[in-house]
Amino acid sequence: MKMNAKFSLSLLLTASLAACTTLGPNYQAPANTAPTAYRAASPAGAELQRDWWLMFGDAQLDALEAQALRASPTLAAAAARLERARASLGATQSRELPQVDLGANAGRLRTSAKGATTPVFNGSPVVFDSASYGLQASLGWELDLWGRLKRETEAAQAQLDASTLDAAAARVSLTADVASAYWQWRALADEAGVLERARLSRATALKVVQTRFDAGAASAQDLERARAELASAEADLSDMPRRQALALNLIAALTGQASADLKLQAAPLAAPPAVRAGLPSELLQRRPDLAQSLALLHAATAQVGVAEAAFYPSIRLTGSFGTSSKELGDLLSAPARLYNIGPSLSLPLFDAGRNQANLAGAKAQVDESLAAFRGRLLQALREVDDALAELQGRSTTEAAQQRALQAARQALEVAHSRYDKGAVGYLEVTEAERSPLATERALAQLRGAQWAATAQLVKALGGGWSAAEPRAAGG
Repeated sequence: MKMNAKFSLSLLLTASLAACTTLGPNYQAPANTAPTAYRAASPAGAELQRDWWLMFGDAQLDALEAQALRASPTLAAAAARLERARASLGATQSRELPQVDLGANAGRLRTSAKGATTPVFNGSPVVFDSASYGLQASLGWELDLWGRLKRETEAAQAQLDASTLDAAAARVSLTADVASAYWQWRALADEAGVLERARLSRATALKVVQTRFDAGAASAQDLERARAELASAEADLSDMPRRQALALNLIAALTGQASADLKLQAAPLAAPPAVRAGLPSELLQRRPDLAQSLALLHAATAQVGVAEAAFYPSIRLTGSFGTSSKELGDLLSAPARLYNIGPSLSLPLFDAGRNQANLAGAKAQVDESLAAFRGRLLQALREVDDALAELQGRSTTEAAQQRALQAARQALEVAHSRYDKGAVGYLEVTEAERSPLATERALAQLRGAQWAATAQLVKALGGGWSAAEPRAAGG
C-alpha cells in the first residue's frame, strides 16, 4: 500500500512538472512598419462594411454577390480547408490527454490427442480442453514535460486561424472580382451604345454623300471615304458582343452558374462614390491576408518549441487493467483481476544530427514566414497606393474629357446652326459629330476604369473585413 501511495505521488509530481516547462520562444507579433500616410491622396468617403457592395444600391450587383457567396467553388474549397484545419487541431489536442482502449476476448482451447508432442500419462494421451475469457482496458499518456504537445497544439490552433483568415481573404477577393467584372460589363454596354450612335451617324452621312454623288455634287473619293468610315464604325461595334460575352462568362464563373443562365439588364454607369482608405497602419486590422501571414508566423514559431523538445527525454505512462478467467461466471470476480502499470522513458542519444537539422529547419521557417509577412505588407501598401493613384489620375482625366466633350458639343451646335442656314453641307455636320462621339466613347472607357479601380481599392483595403471578426474555435 505504501509503495502504491509513493508511486501515485511520483506520478502527480511528474504531471505537475509537465505543466511547468514549455520550451521554445513565445510568439511576438512583428512591429508595424507601415508608413504614416499613402503616397496618393486619400479621399474622404464611405467606410467599408463587411457587405460593402450594398453601399452602391444596385439590386443586380447584390443578387450576383449573394449568388457568388452561395455557389462559388473557391469559397467551398476554402471552407473545406478550414474544416480540415479544425479536424487537425482536434487530433492534436487529443494527444495531450490520456488515451484509453477497451478490449474483450473469449476463446476455447483443445489440444490434440494424436500430436507428436502430446504428453502421455500412464499410457494415455493428456488432452487439454479449456475456455478463457478476458476484459482489458489499456491506458497510454505522454507526460508533456517540455511543452512539446502544448506547442503542437499552439501551432495547430495558429494553422486553424490561418485557414479561417484564408477563407475570409477568399471572400474579399471573390466579392471584389464579381463587382469588377459586373462593372466592366456595364461599361462595355455604355461603350456599345456610343458605338451604335457613331454607326448611325456614319450611316446617315453615307446616305447624304450617296445622294450628293448621284446628283453630281460629290466626288467618288467623298463617297468611298464615307463608306470606309461606316465600315470602320461597324467593325468597332461588331467586336463589342465578343467583349461583353467574355465579361458575362467571367461573371458566371465567379458566381458559380452557367453563362446561359445569367440574365442582366444594362444601365448607364455614373461616377463611383468615394471610398475611405484610412491610414496605412490600419491595414493589419483590415486585411485578412496580412492577418493570415501573422498566423502562419505564429505557427512556425510554435514549431521551434516542438523541435527543441526533441532533444529532451520523453516519459510515457502506460498501463493495462482487466480480468481473465477460464469460467465466464468468474470473469468479474476479484481474484480474476489483473493490471500492469508503469512509466517508460525515451532518451535521444544519437540521431545522426536529425534533431539539430529539424531545429534549424524550424528556425528557418520562422525567418521565411517573417519575410513573407513583410513582403505581403509591402504588396498591400502598393495595392492601395496603386488604386488611389488610379482613381486620382482617372478623375483628373475625366475632368479634362468632360471639358473636351462640352467644347465638342458646342462645335456641333454651331455646325447644326450653320447647316440650318445653308452655310455648310451635311458632311460638315457629320464631321462635327465625330469629336463628341469619340469623346463619349473615351468617357465610357474611363468610367469603366474608375469602377475597376474602385473594386481594386475595395480589395486592397480588405473588403470591409475587420480583425474583430470572430475566429474559428478548435475542437
